[in-house]
Amino acid sequence: MEEFSFIKWIKNQQKRDKNVPIDIGDDCASIKMNGKKLCLITTDMLVEGTHFELKKTTPGQVGRKSLACSISDIAAMGCSAKYAVVSICFHRETKTRFAKDLFLGMKKIADEFNIKIIGGDIVSNKKLLVINVAMLGENNGLRPVTRSASRVGDALMVTGTLGGSIVRKHLTFKPRLREGLMLNKKFKLHAMIDISDGLVADLQHILAASGTGAELYEDKIPVSPDAKQLARKTGLSALDHALHDGEDYELLFTLSQKESEKVLDSGFFSTRISKIGYVKKSMGIELQKSNGEIRRIKPIGYEHFK
Repeated sequence: MEEFSFIKWIKNQQKRDKNVPIDIGDDCASIKMNGKKLCLITTDMLVEGTHFELKKTTPGQVGRKSLACSISDIAAMGCSAKYAVVSICFHRETKTRFAKDLFLGMKKIADEFNIKIIGGDIVSNKKLLVINVAMLGENNGLRPVTRSASRVGDALMVTGTLGGSIVRKHLTFKPRLREGLMLNKKFKLHAMIDISDGLVADLQHILAASGTGAELYEDKIPVSPDAKQLARKTGLSALDHALHDGEDYELLFTLSQKESEKVLDSGFFSTRISKIGYVKKSMGIELQKSNGEIRRIKPIGYEHFK
C-alpha cells in the first residue's frame, strides 16, 4: 500500500462540508464554531518499534513525544493548542509506575504549553505499546495557514536546524507552537507545514497542494550537528540527512520575499530562522549547489509501508 495515495483516496470518498473549511490532507482539519471562530483538530498515533524503542527511552520521553507531535501539527497551522484526548494501548504486564511516568511525561509538556488533557481511553494487548493523541486547538481570529497556498516567487523558510533526529531530537524536540503563532500574527504567510517526514518530502506536500515547484540553496540548508555526527556513521553526507531525515518537527513556510526579509529583521524569534530557497512555477524540486550547479532531487523521506 502507498500511504499518501490511500489518504487521497479517502479524501475523494468524502463530500465537502461547508462547516469544515479545512479537511483531509493538511496538518489539521478545522470546523466552524461561530463567526470567525474555528476549532482545529489533529490526531497522531505512536507505535512501539516505529516511533520509539522502549529499551532506548524512558516512559516519560515516550509520553512527552506522543503529545509533542500533535502540538507540532497545531503549530503548523499558526494557531493555539488547547485540549488533548489520549488513548493508550499498554502491554498487558505494564506496571503502574511505568504508566504513571508515561502520563507525567505528557503532563509536563502539556503544562508547558498550557494544554489540558481532558479524557481518553486505556486498553491492553500482548505485544505493543500504542499511543494515540487527538489535539484540539483554536484560531483566535487568525486564518489557519494551510499547505495549499504557496505562490511563485515565494521565499522558502525554515526554523531551527535539520537532520540526524534519530540521535536525540525525535525525543527531545520542542514544538514550534509559539513561533508558528507569532509568524501567523505578525507576517503574511502563504503556506506552512511541520517537518515530520523530512524537509524535501514535506516540501513536496506543500508544492503538490499548491501546484508549484521549488529550488533549494545547498549552502543555506541549516544542517544540525547531529546530522554531521550521523553522517560519520552512515556514509551519507550531512546534507543528505538534513534533506531527507524525518522527525525534525521544525516549521517550513512560504511567504513573499519582502515579508521574508521582515521575518529575518524582526528580532521576534530566539530560534534560528533560515531562508533556504524559493517557490518556482515549474513542478519538481531542484537543488542549487554551492558551485552554481543545479540538480533535480527526489522527494524522498519517511513513508509507512516502505
